[in-house]
Amino acid sequence: MEKVKYTSYGQYCPLAMATEFLCNRWTLLVLREFLFGSTSFNDISRGVPRMSRSLLSKRLKELVVLGIIEKKSNFKGSQVNYTLTEAGQALEPVIITMAGWGQEWLQTSPSLDSLDTRFLMWDIMRNTKPLAILPNPFIVQFNLTGTQDGHNNYWFVFEVDKVDLCNKDNNYTIDVEITVDAQKLTKVWMGWDDFDKAVKQKEMVIIGDYKYTSVAKQWLGQSIVAGIEKRPKEKRVNY
Repeated sequence: MEKVKYTSYGQYCPLAMATEFLCNRWTLLVLREFLFGSTSFNDISRGVPRMSRSLLSKRLKELVVLGIIEKKSNFKGSQVNYTLTEAGQALEPVIITMAGWGQEWLQTSPSLDSLDTRFLMWDIMRNTKPLAILPNPFIVQFNLTGTQDGHNNYWFVFEVDKVDLCNKDNNYTIDVEITVDAQKLTKVWMGWDDFDKAVKQKEMVIIGDYKYTSVAKQWLGQSIVAGIEKRPKEKRVNY
């Protein structure tokens, strides 16, 4: 049977043995993408935009060999999808707990200083909540200011019960337009800043029909860890 090569700690401890492969660079983030519902190579890649596609391919092959994920092709072999095995699904509480610990104990500055808006918008998109009140389709344009990566404009396309993310203008008819500093949007999304306060102080400007803008907080949603309160600055890990 094929095995994955990795550096061994030389310990029988289950924690040591698990970290030998789980703590390889990017591996846990790739697994996070599966937990959020990604199954195709391209969707997984969109969740880890700074990971090279060659390294992603390598990690996926490793996870298949380990038995953490399964690779499946359609009957023509033209479409490949990946799914978590039972062992992979069992990692969900581990990953969620690690995310919750990071939300509670880590400083916010490092993540904001190296913000990747591609991941930010992907993360927001997959947690949006299509509401019955919204038209079909419902188009939201984001104008991000203060970006360091040159990615300023994004579009959410709500159709029935799904939402797609676009990074180019396809001559959409815009229903709602949101203009906000990328770092401020991150803070609001993560629950570090208050949504209503950001709107009231015009740090986040939302333009459109009132019946849609008035419920923007509901359809935009928040990170799954947004409800976890940050520890006081003096107690946080100096990461």
